[in-house]
Amino acid sequence: MKRRYTKFNVYWDKEKNVPKIIDDSQNKSSLDNTQYMYVATDLRPVFLEEKYLLLKMFSEVFDETMYESSMWATKLNRYIINGTPIEIKVNQRAKEIMGIEKFRNNMSPPNFSEKLIENERKIFSNFVKLNKGHFNYLIKSEEKDEEGHPVGAYPFIREAYEKYPKRLHLISFSGGKDSTVVSHLVRKALNNPSILHIFGDTTLELPKTYEYIEKFKEKNPMTPFLDEKNEENNFFEMCEEIGPPSRVKSWCCSIFKTGPMGTTLSNFDEYVLTFLGIRRPESSSRSKYKRISQSPKMIKQNVALPMVDWLDIDVWLYLFTENVSFNFSYRQGFARVGCWVCPHNSDWSTFLSSVYNSKEYYRWYDFLINFAKQIGKKDYKDYIGDGYWKARQGGAGLEKSRDVILETKECVNEENSKNYILSKDIDNDFYQLFKPFGKLKNSSKGKIEELYIISKKDNSSIFKLMFKFGSNELKVTIINSNDRYILNKIEKQLNKFNSCMYCLACNSACPVGAISVSNRKYFIDKEKCINCLKCVDKFDSGCLITSALKIKKGS
Repeated sequence: MKRRYTKFNVYWDKEKNVPKIIDDSQNKSSLDNTQYMYVATDLRPVFLEEKYLLLKMFSEVFDETMYESSMWATKLNRYIINGTPIEIKVNQRAKEIMGIEKFRNNMSPPNFSEKLIENERKIFSNFVKLNKGHFNYLIKSEEKDEEGHPVGAYPFIREAYEKYPKRLHLISFSGGKDSTVVSHLVRKALNNPSILHIFGDTTLELPKTYEYIEKFKEKNPMTPFLDEKNEENNFFEMCEEIGPPSRVKSWCCSIFKTGPMGTTLSNFDEYVLTFLGIRRPESSSRSKYKRISQSPKMIKQNVALPMVDWLDIDVWLYLFTENVSFNFSYRQGFARVGCWVCPHNSDWSTFLSSVYNSKEYYRWYDFLINFAKQIGKKDYKDYIGDGYWKARQGGAGLEKSRDVILETKECVNEENSKNYILSKDIDNDFYQLFKPFGKLKNSSKGKIEELYIISKKDNSSIFKLMFKFGSNELKVTIINSNDRYILNKIEKQLNKFNSCMYCLACNSACPVGAISVSNRKYFIDKEKCINCLKCVDKFDSGCLITSALKIKKGS
């Protein structure tokens, strides 16, 4: 029988002094209020290292007895000690702390006694024992979810494996807690330590993440491991040209993560089944994910999500129960361990970076200050300190924003023609951008080049381009197309020619791996290309760089 995945909430067991995860469909009035008390929809553990930091920050609130307490936190950093919520405003205090250098100097490495360490182990051991039934439900339940898959992670993984036995099976590994659990789940469920792991190295991971990944490799020598990174571009150099990524224009993931990983995966000859640690409770956009689905980016890839409905506290229950080592950054208080430059980072994460990763933090802070000055912000310190840079849109104040301007002139004599003036001169690379539309056929009339784009279906001419090599002017004529947006799509490719920084973002947009970038050359393999135009339509304005730099009219 199919039914929706059971929703759970977190209660406090007053006797064991740890959280208990309880089925929310259970009648709350039936719970023994003398033993259980509702505390949150989700929690994460607070380790000794974070307690130490909080003690330094709130010496008027805490004393050293907090080290022995059972302490947990919500996603919004609402802390709960021994079942009692503590009203402290960590984000506000973090911003108020002046002279971070002095504060950090007072943060000498803590030296916790064996008694405190053992007490922490006991707290988490009690948590594991209390939630043993829930743990078994998470990993073993044969109950079917609304999609018809087993709720339990182990039977789900085996089902996915049996459904695609001939595919290359791999695990997307980031060094965070979710991918750590997926890695352990899959290898244990299939009793196979040799499943390929792939790490998308953005070059901007937290230092402890790199340390953890190296330890993971040492501890799992039978596990093949691929490190993928963008060798063509440097993050800070790109920021200099197009500005830092923002929450509105978050260009960095496409260039430094999905681009390199997508390029590698698309070049595999085999079809792929990738196990991911994505969870629906993480965000509203992820709440719509299916447990097994065709990748929207790669025709040859299906993705499987073994823990798609797990809460944060479920992930920690698994780590503690199975005694799996994890990234040390979580002990410092990080709720997530992504890039240290991410515009989606909370004020708390930024503060933690300033304390624990000062070299990286100050490099980024100094860049942001200089950037704010460069684009003419008089209140540049407030612009950065208050996080306004995270909401920026477009390339106002940046010289490269001029490259995205595509000048057009109507052709008076021909109804289906339009003239364009590009921001750079046409060269041989220009041809590559029109392969997705069909076959290319070119001819020369003196110095004038005529490039015809021919339909692969009926061999008719779709449109033609007229230009001179070394000139920045061209004429586009639509010959025979049923696509009323064809001119818009052509303009997207012209935008790409104007702005291209060989960023690899287009690579991940191609489902068949037809696009490659190497040595500042953009190439489309016509034998692989299926003319789906996904590389054309993937990004607003046709190009990620154009989108990041485009300035709204009137601004």
